Amino acid sequence: MSACEQKGQESKTEAEARDIEDDDLESDELRSAYSYYTDLLDESIKLPNVIQLMVIFFIANMMFIYYTQKIDQDNGESDPMWPFIYGGLAVITALVEVIMLCIISYRNYKAKVNGAEDEEEKKAISKPQLPEFSLIYSIFVPLTVTLMYFPSKMPVIIACIVQVPYMNPIVRILVSYVAMYQIGSGPYTITFYEMLSTPIVFASSYTLLEHFIASSLSVTERSMFSYLVVALLVFADESTCDISLVIFQKLVLAFGISLALTSCLVGFYKSRQQGTLLKKVTLLLIYVVFIGSGFTLSYRFLKPILGKAPWFWIAEYIAQDAVKSTIFKAWITSSVVLVPSILYLAKKIPFGFRRKIWHFVTLTALGYPITVEPQLTSLALVGLFCIFAIVELIRANNLPPFGGFIRKILIPFQDRKDTEGAYVLSYLFLVLGVALPLWLSNCTGTQGSVIGLVVLGLGDSFASLIGKSMGQLYWPEASKTIEGSFFFFFFTAFALYTYQNVGENSYDNYSLLLTPVITAILEGNMSMNDNVVVPVIGLICLDLIQQVRY
Repeated sequence: MSACEQKGQESKTEAEARDIEDDDLESDELRSAYSYYTDLLDESIKLPNVIQLMVIFFIANMMFIYYTQKIDQDNGESDPMWPFIYGGLAVITALVEVIMLCIISYRNYKAKVNGAEDEEEKKAISKPQLPEFSLIYSIFVPLTVTLMYFPSKMPVIIACIVQVPYMNPIVRILVSYVAMYQIGSGPYTITFYEMLSTPIVFASSYTLLEHFIASSLSVTERSMFSYLVVALLVFADESTCDISLVIFQKLVLAFGISLALTSCLVGFYKSRQQGTLLKKVTLLLIYVVFIGSGFTLSYRFLKPILGKAPWFWIAEYIAQDAVKSTIFKAWITSSVVLVPSILYLAKKIPFGFRRKIWHFVTLTALGYPITVEPQLTSLALVGLFCIFAIVELIRANNLPPFGGFIRKILIPFQDRKDTEGAYVLSYLFLVLGVALPLWLSNCTGTQGSVIGLVVLGLGDSFASLIGKSMGQLYWPEASKTIEGSFFFFFFTAFALYTYQNVGENSYDNYSLLLTPVITAILEGNMSMNDNVVVPVIGLICLDLIQQVRY
């Protein structure tokens, strides 16, 4: 063998040795990451999480049975299992993305530690953590809603599911388009606009929420709100949706643009010295721009749909029917009397009841109208959501002359969670929890429409009041009592049976009993804000259990 050949053979051997060494290092790093996250999982997994997972698997199994039974009714044109299969693949994809992000996070952490010069610098480096457990609901809830009610929209919902929140927004959008390309439109009734806009709207919504109100919303809550924005801005269509949802869409667009126009003015206002003329002029300009542009854009967006100015339309809508007029007058009268009275007497009312009194007020105000005038009820909830959102913007930014006053009167109703961020969103969650089952039923007034009102107005309220005052047996490793969960079940079941003959679809005993059991177990073991998740899961359980037959 010549010297050149021998030298080349030695170089090849050295290169192979380096490759083997790199592979060994990578394997060691993966084993180290696996060991690290396994230890984290052992420390963080708790019995309430296990209970929630069992409920989720139960509902998923029911959904599988439901789709299996649909095969018997198939006409042969398409496989009815495909939405379920695609949904499962989306979950696996999201799980793989989370695992990869965890590995990358661990590698970055180790690199920083190895580059640190002393022990103090090493201790200051943040250790990677597991994603919050409740993130599972940001996948499970939208997926089950789509499988149950909108299977034709599965590709675009999958595009949202694969957008794991911890990734870069641009990467998330690209992953969404790849997922939709792999699935294709197939037999699904989705438009090019929906395919193009959904990933962008979802990623943009999440990014904006993360930038402006990250301290007030968890990762899961930001994702859930982003799904709502997609549903409202992309899917709400006047040809298929109730007019109240179309009005909601246009109002969100109008005042969203107004908020964008005034956001820079708010920043400028806060940076000015207190009491100066410039600060006062800026404050006046904020109100003029926000209110003026909001009402102008609302008029522009809604007049072509309603045929007249929206304020004239709503006045005629209420006056055209005696029942609507009576309900509206009752709402106005009770609001004028009850709201000031509750605010005035707030400090004299025990804190637990003080927090839940708005649940009871909502139940009393909507318990009858939601069955006889579901569209009017939906319009009222749209109005409440918009009013609460605007009031909270004024309160959080402490804008005179109302900001300080609103802060003062709402302090007695705030708990620890409300003080963690700049924005108090409990009231918005309450409105959404009541409204979502009604909106998912397209404001038809079916019995399932009332589940949000029942769960929050009765079940959750009595669970909290009785559980805290009388409860002795706590759910393992949880802060809520089993007695509270029992009364949640009792009052929810009682109310559902009371509404039994309301609407088009009366449910059987299995649905009316098993749904309160499932929602009570979830509510008793959840640590996140459950005002949105539990009512939606309750609606899914009502309809799913009703249709599944063993």
